[in-house]
Amino acid sequence: MSDRLSWTPRRHWGIWGGITVVFLCGLLVGSVATTAYHDYQGQQKWERGLAGLKPRVMRHLQHELRLSAEQQQTIEPIIARAEGELLRLRMAQQPRVEEILGKTIEALRTQLNPEQQSKLDELSRQLQRRWEADRQHIHKLNSGGRD
Repeated sequence: MSDRLSWTPRRHWGIWGGITVVFLCGLLVGSVATTAYHDYQGQQKWERGLAGLKPRVMRHLQHELRLSAEQQQTIEPIIARAEGELLRLRMAQQPRVEEILGKTIEALRTQLNPEQQSKLDELSRQLQRRWEADRQHIHKLNSGGRD
């Protein structure tokens, strides 16, 4: 009988230790998965560029303001109009933006090793592709979405 009593506290510590380890592993996996998901979402927003602006604004307003279906229908054209105006303004400034970033990239290249330069070149190409997608999106908006 005394052997049974002496093993009981150890057994309980083992069970609680196991539960604690499982809990901490779940916490760690959940944190890593959440971070990965937010990184993925951020990358998707970046890749969609200007084409994703209006849907993001509409989702944000819907979430924050709890818009009714009727409100969403009346607000959508207002957001679309603002989107067009903001995009035209942005594209009017785009040549200057590209000039500044081009100079910056060239200055950065002098401070990087060949491997880093290659990665910087790829990042620059990604940015150029996004800008081209933005130009196409604006062209589509300007033509009334008929393309």
